[in-house]
Amino acid sequence: MNKPLGKKCPCGGGKYAKCCEPFHLRKALPRTPEELMRSRYSAYARGLADYVATSWHPSTLPKNFSLDDNPQWLQLQLIATGTHGNRGYVHFKAYFQIDDDIGVMEEQSHFVREDGRWYYLEGEVQD
Repeated sequence: MNKPLGKKCPCGGGKYAKCCEPFHLRKALPRTPEELMRSRYSAYARGLADYVATSWHPSTLPKNFSLDDNPQWLQLQLIATGTHGNRGYVHFKAYFQIDDDIGVMEEQSHFVREDGRWYYLEGEVQD
């Protein structure tokens, strides 16, 4: 009898149970800005507002954050990532659907590590 394949992770990094789910369940912390970015994208795709909020640096978290107007996220494409000490960045494109329209958001996200934990700090949306 074959084992079930499991659900694919929304971030495209493999099976959800071995990719982003441990972060979402708080069984592990992302070790790099890329892991944090992937887990945040998957959290958006799965509607996990609490995870998105707790992975956001408190100094830049929007007041009354919610995913009420969250589109359907379709695909994540990483363009570049890097770290320098306790700072990091991820340049990505995220494809989404609203009604019958498909769009893309391109962003250069900035991350900071405090007390051994990475946080999303801010992002610059590319036009």
